[in-house]
Amino acid sequence: MIKTFTGPMFSGKTANLLTTYFNMWNKKNILCFKPKINTRDKGIKSKKFTESVDAIEINNLKDILKYLKKNTRTIFIDEANFLKGDVKILSDLSINNNIDIYICGLNMTSEQKPFGIMPNILAISDYIEISKSYCTICNREASFTYYEGNKNSEIMVGDNGYISLCENCLRKMREKNEK
Repeated sequence: MIKTFTGPMFSGKTANLLTTYFNMWNKKNILCFKPKINTRDKGIKSKKFTESVDAIEINNLKDILKYLKKNTRTIFIDEANFLKGDVKILSDLSINNNIDIYICGLNMTSEQKPFGIMPNILAISDYIEISKSYCTICNREASFTYYEGNKNSEIMVGDNGYISLCENCLRKMREKNEK
């Protein structure tokens, strides 16, 4: 089984991932991963919880295979949008090894393009939970991440400069920037 939590920034994806983790009893059968590029926190961390969860830092999905143990029954992956690799690895772990996998990651970039390997992860997911945020401008439900200002690289890790927007406010911001 593969369950993916996705949506824009500030929508509670990691909080949902951690809620699932904290509700599980047998932690010795769980492995947690996060991308090395995400240096904001040591482990998996959400603003909703004071406690974080230790995570193994990886760059590529194939790195997960090095850490598997005989008793591994559950895998958690935070910020999967930053990872590289073939998602077939996850599918095979779920089907062939009977491992439950919980993943979270941004579905789109701040330019509203599919983010990294997330489209492929969504394609192999048995369950998808799309979280919404609240628009920074009007407080309506927000589905989009937007970057205020000029980005100096395609991927900028962190929260600084990012806001959540609803469709209406996103359209207004685009119109404003086109002028």
